[in-house]
Amino acid sequence: MKVNDQRLSAYRKTLDASEEPALIKVPQKDGPRPREGSGNEPADTPYRKVAKFLLLIGKEEAGRILSRLSEGQAEKIAAEIASIRRVDPDEASVVFAEFESLFRKARVPSGGLDTAREILSQAFGEDRAEEMLRKSVPDMDGKPFDYLSGMSAERVDRLLAGELPAVKALVLSRLEPAQAAGIIKLMSPEEKKEIVIRLAKLTSVRPELIRRVDETMREKVLSVSVSDESAIDGRAALAEILRNMDMKSGSSILEGLGSNDPELGRDLRERLFTERDIERSDDRFLQEKLRVLEDREIALAITGRSEGFRTKIFANISKARGAQVLEEERLAEPVSKKEADRAYNSLFAALRTAWERGDLRVADHDEKEEWVE
Repeated sequence: MKVNDQRLSAYRKTLDASEEPALIKVPQKDGPRPREGSGNEPADTPYRKVAKFLLLIGKEEAGRILSRLSEGQAEKIAAEIASIRRVDPDEASVVFAEFESLFRKARVPSGGLDTAREILSQAFGEDRAEEMLRKSVPDMDGKPFDYLSGMSAERVDRLLAGELPAVKALVLSRLEPAQAAGIIKLMSPEEKKEIVIRLAKLTSVRPELIRRVDETMREKVLSVSVSDESAIDGRAALAEILRNMDMKSGSSILEGLGSNDPELGRDLRERLFTERDIERSDDRFLQEKLRVLEDREIALAITGRSEGFRTKIFANISKARGAQVLEEERLAEPVSKKEADRAYNSLFAALRTAWERGDLRVADHDEKEEWVE
């Protein structure tokens, strides 16, 4: 079973835990949830607990996980994400610890290591049982660093912060090449050079050293500080997660949320498609749209906008027409903000609608990885 499948099993177990009061206590009464930080919050529901975990592991992996849950589960989790305002470091540690426990359970099939441990413990006692298992099953805690597999490059980079170059090189050597490359990409030029040299020279490493580094990294994963993420804009985070999902799954969640909360749906749609997306969009639809607009409308739409947006517009009209648009812009000065915003919003709305229909594609936005069950 692949690590991502094992993690997915853990997430699903948490959602199914709503019928297991011993694991997670669910509030007995419906009603508005007290504001986080008020001091008398109810115990988290399974969906809210998963929502916090997804916020902590990074938007890219969160998007992949949401894509693989059922439509109903994904919609409920998305609604929770949108309402979260902060996750305290202590609370984050508890959330990580619980999911690590579920993750470990998901990795062990029935009748495997846990069964062997239970039998040996009854026969020889817990200490002797652990000693016997470690001698007979060297990788009983899993392959070193396998818990880092699938983790976002940004998060692994934070986990490695402060470690010696030798330790970083050792950890990177045990990851998938694509994942390791993404982490190295985040490093400074000087650090990149040193790590690459160390990787090139890395040969055999003593098992005891690997074990010690592995134990240290496991502890950091469970106790990682999220002080820089204590304050969270849940809606902004949810928008980024949806951007990291495939178009079909993201649209399905967005439609469900919008039907229950129209204001939330409108806000998320605005966050999902931005001016930056227009700058990275394909040219064909944009050219067709600009072709039917008057020169003055285009001039008003680009007035006061970013250089990147203006460059994109001029790249999709002829040089001769571009000169006419610039002349219209000059003649229209001064332009009222209301008039300029009206022209821009009209163009923006048309492009966003086209993107939602699939007629306008955006580079690095619409080519998300799809998963096959």
